[in-house]
Amino acid sequence: MSGQNSAPSGGLPPDVQAAINISLGAVVVGNYLSFLTMGVVACYTWMYFVSFPNDRWIFKLLVSTCFILCLADTAGTGIWVYDWAVTGYANPGIMGFTHWAFPAEAMFLGTAGTIVQCFYAWRVWLVSTRKNWIVPITIVCLSLMGWCVVCWILSVVATHKLVSELSLVSPNVYIWLGGSVGADVLITTSMIYYLDLRFRMKEASRVGPGHDSRFREIIYRTVECNVLSLIAQTATIGLFNSPSVGLYFALPDMTLTKIYTFSLLISRK
Repeated sequence: MSGQNSAPSGGLPPDVQAAINISLGAVVVGNYLSFLTMGVVACYTWMYFVSFPNDRWIFKLLVSTCFILCLADTAGTGIWVYDWAVTGYANPGIMGFTHWAFPAEAMFLGTAGTIVQCFYAWRVWLVSTRKNWIVPITIVCLSLMGWCVVCWILSVVATHKLVSELSLVSPNVYIWLGGSVGADVLITTSMIYYLDLRFRMKEASRVGPGHDSRFREIIYRTVECNVLSLIAQTATIGLFNSPSVGLYFALPDMTLTKIYTFSLLISRK
């Protein structure tokens, strides 16, 4: 009879173990994805510098900055997992407080996302033959608005240490991610229009299928990368602040900095 009410083999009550699973478990799995995507970004960064040694210094600076942000983001999430899963496992005095890597990761993500989205705004302006300035400016405004919201969120998290207090920033997180998703939607639809619908029809009749296939390759890669970020951010929005899933929003969230950097690298290949 006593076995029915006893704690599991790990010595923790079932409700405590469940709380650990949706918090620590989410962070651990998200960290695995973070390291996986970091490896992909590292490979493509190496390929970029080997393939384009004479590229303009501004592009090299953008790639280097985003790569450093990815390294810092990956290191921060790794330390977060070690502190929660090793040194502070099942310790409510540690797991009940927001780890410093959480706001740091938000800043790395916000900065990398802003850099890449502004770069794509410039590309949209170029492929529009420098005629469409409304869409690029809108993309930049949405991206900068999101970065400013991230800065405000960091100030709140710095003064409210408990994980349970993350709900205080929920509306602003939605504004940040919603604006970022809106910028990605504009990027994707604009590139589809200018590269695949407009230029393809004009160039196909003049230069043949080889050149046309090159344009289609560019747009396919652009759409693919933006779709990845859209999916990841949409999943983060859906999972954030949902008590039933705990911190499982960390799964897509911990990969977003790398996804944005990958998008930048693909666009330069």
